[in-house]
Amino acid sequence: MANDTNISREAKKKQLRRQVISSEELKKNKDYQRRRKQKRLQNWMVILGAIVLVAVVVLGVYIYETNRTYKTFGVEWEQDIVGAESSKYVRLEDGVVQLGGDGATCYGDNGETVWSVPYDMRQPSAAVSDGYLVIYDKRGQSMIICDSTGERGRADTTYPITSADISSQGVTIAVTEDKESSYISYFDSSGNKLEIDIKSPLASQGYPASVSISPNGQQLMVSYTSITGGQATSEVVFYDFEMGKDVPNRVVGAFQNYEESDTIIPFVQYLSDQCGVAVGDNMLSFFSTKNRINIEQKNIEVSERIQKVFYDDSRLGIVVEKEKEDGTTEWVLRLYSESGTLELEESIPDNMEEIFLRGERIVMYEASSCLIQTDSGKTRYENTFEDGISKMLPGGSDREYIIVGGDKIKKIRLK
Repeated sequence: MANDTNISREAKKKQLRRQVISSEELKKNKDYQRRRKQKRLQNWMVILGAIVLVAVVVLGVYIYETNRTYKTFGVEWEQDIVGAESSKYVRLEDGVVQLGGDGATCYGDNGETVWSVPYDMRQPSAAVSDGYLVIYDKRGQSMIICDSTGERGRADTTYPITSADISSQGVTIAVTEDKESSYISYFDSSGNKLEIDIKSPLASQGYPASVSISPNGQQLMVSYTSITGGQATSEVVFYDFEMGKDVPNRVVGAFQNYEESDTIIPFVQYLSDQCGVAVGDNMLSFFSTKNRINIEQKNIEVSERIQKVFYDDSRLGIVVEKEKEDGTTEWVLRLYSESGTLELEESIPDNMEEIFLRGERIVMYEASSCLIQTDSGKTRYENTFEDGISKMLPGGSDREYIIVGGDKIKKIRLK
């Protein structure tokens, strides 16, 4: 019995010894845990350092590209074109479309011919919205709707076309007129006429001086000009063919407050589905169409003579001729946000014939030279071209541009 007790005690002692960690083993375990923590910390430091390095590189590239001034350019591709100088050109997605006397040709981003569309038009004109293009015969009665792949459809009108516009959905409007009335007709992206027409008697409503269809194709903005008591007046009218179904004539807004300032509105344009602008001879109007049946108007008086108007999908730009204190005049460029906030005002050369916006850049050009600035006023590129410039359009990136001159069309890349 005593032996059994002794064996039991020895067994318990061995079990306890196995469970007890010696001080040396404990030390080894602590060293292992410390090395493990250090390894983890080192790994995190390496990861954090890599993140910081990438951020610094990205920031450096951004600062470099933002402040970089280009000195020259390279020619990416070049094409000889018969009648290049007498043609019209528009940008369509990644390509450029040449409107000639007997047809249109679309050149892709690499200079290849993507499609050609023949027509017989005396005065071919065009309107573009995203990936859709309408080509119409001004004062004629035919039009063609195209996209990036080519012709989508054709349509004829009853009366001569004075203007046309197209939405980013391909919905097209054509403004026509006879001796007594004007007509605004709708067509789908295949050229089929829709059952939507707006008839405006010239004697009572006035003449539609400018029209613009919203990008979604559901809203229409029209500037009517009429003569009352020997005085010309303007009215800006908004139609809505979705939200305005239950409204007489689908008119959701009519603004006649231009008589007080004797303002004539020759130009209207949707910048987006939620913003339309009207440019008068002495006033700018910014319309918020966020609430499509309760449109808000903001007017900005312009005391100087407006020389040019340009815009993109969120901003409106104008160039005015401003008199200086010494009696001379200068051209001043002003850039507004879609809410009517003045973002930029600066003097520019008075010989620039055309201006367009490209992202954060303002591109100006005349017969032989161009000037490219940021929307903060910093010059990015300035140069002359031996072949001259009859037309300049944006290319695939903010460093690429399409230039037509000397019976050639070419794509350049700034360096």
